[in-house]
Amino acid sequence: MPECPGIFWDQPRIKVAMVEDSAGFGDMLAACLENQPEFEFLGSARTVRDALDRLPLWQPNIILVDLGLPDGTGIDVIRLLSPTMTQSAFIVLTVFDDDANIRESLSCGAVGYMLKRSGLRSIVDGVKQAAGGGSPLDTQITRRLIDVWRSQSWDKQKKIPSLPELTTKENELMRQMVLTGDSVKQISEAMGLTYATTRTYIRRIYVKLGVHNRSQAEKKLLSLNQDKFQQPSELPPLTDWVNRL
Repeated sequence: MPECPGIFWDQPRIKVAMVEDSAGFGDMLAACLENQPEFEFLGSARTVRDALDRLPLWQPNIILVDLGLPDGTGIDVIRLLSPTMTQSAFIVLTVFDDDANIRESLSCGAVGYMLKRSGLRSIVDGVKQAAGGGSPLDTQITRRLIDVWRSQSWDKQKKIPSLPELTTKENELMRQMVLTGDSVKQISEAMGLTYATTRTYIRRIYVKLGVHNRSQAEKKLLSLNQDKFQQPSELPPLTDWVNRL
C-alpha cells in the first residue's frame, strides 16, 4: 500500500498483534499494518507457547490469529486467552474455510473469521471494523451464517414478542432488521417505505431502546425477551446457529 507522508493521526492508535508462523505472509501483513497511521503494530508470535507468553504482556486491542501453528492451533490460543484478555478482540485469519474450524473458532471466543485470500485491504478493513466493536467475517462465512439463520427464522417471525416501548410499525421494522440482516434500503423496499422514512423509524427505535446502533438494538431485543427466546419453539441463540454449521 502507498505511504501517506502528509497524513497525521492524532487519535489513540489501535494496538494490533499477530499469531502467525508464516514469515512471508506475516512480514507482508505487518508492513501493511505499520504503514497505516491509525495502527500500532506490537509484534508477532510464531507458536502457541509464544502467544501465551507475549500477548498478555502486550495487551493489544486486536489479535489476528492463524489456525495452523507448529505446536497447536490458533483455536488453542483463543480458548486459553480470551477469558482473561477481555479487552482484546481475537480475529481468526486463516486459509481454512471448513465448517468445523469456523464453528469452533466462533464458539470459543473469536469475534471474526477472515480468510487470507481476501487480500490485505479487506484484512485491514476487518481490523478497523473489530476495533469499532464489529465482527469482521469473510463474505463466504457471512453467507453461511445468514443461510443458517434464515432457514430457522422465517417461519418463526411472528412469534417474536413485541416490545412495549415500540409502536406496531416500529416492532415490525425491528423484526425485519433482526431476522433478515438486510440493509436499510432492502428493509425499506420490503416494508413499502421510503428510505428516509425507514431511517426515521430506526432512529426512533434507537432512542426508545437507549442504544446507538443496530447491533446494540438487536442485543437489547434479545436481552428483553431472554426467557422467551430460550424456549425450544423460539429462535435459537447465535451459538446454536454456529453449532449447526
